[in-house]
Amino acid sequence: MADGRELKHFDDFTKITIRRTKLSSATVSKRLDELISAGVIEEVVTRSKTGRRIIAYRATEKGRKVIKVANELQEAVAAQRQR
Repeated sequence: MADGRELKHFDDFTKITIRRTKLSSATVSKRLDELISAGVIEEVVTRSKTGRRIIAYRATEKGRKVIKVANELQEAVAAQRQR
């Protein structure tokens, strides 16, 4: 799992699969809105050379803490399975 500092775009989230099923655009949109409201991620808006808005997302400090705990849990589960 990454540390949450890199920018991710909407399409990156639509490529996520859960139980071999991709997330729908509507689901991704709703979950991104919820994560923004919770203060876990933030929008980063830039402009292309043509002036088009480009929206990306990155983890806030709160989000990076969540990612750190999730990484630790993932490592603990993996270690337990190796026993």
